[in-house]
Amino acid sequence: MAIPSLYWRRVNLASEAIESDNDIWGVIKQQMQAVGLSDVKKNPNDVNGHTQDTLVATTFVKLAPKSYALIIMAAGNHAKTIRDQLGNKLENVKFL
Repeated sequence: MAIPSLYWRRVNLASEAIESDNDIWGVIKQQMQAVGLSDVKKNPNDVNGHTQDTLVATTFVKLAPKSYALIIMAAGNHAKTIRDQLGNKLENVKFL
């Protein structure tokens, strides 16, 4: 069995409406479910989920009090496609 490639993508999120890190965790989880990932769960340092043949995990680096760099990591048969779908959804998140 071949080891699948790991694909990465960075997405920046910043908004004065972000109240805490929990807002970011919640948005990540919501968007992962929106792209069809199953068993999406929050762990201490990431949110992860999967399809039948692809694993995806997302974490973040806090750049400033209301500015974050999200790191999407995906491996599996559809890793590039799901990474891009999730990245595009996260780039379009608007905090109110």
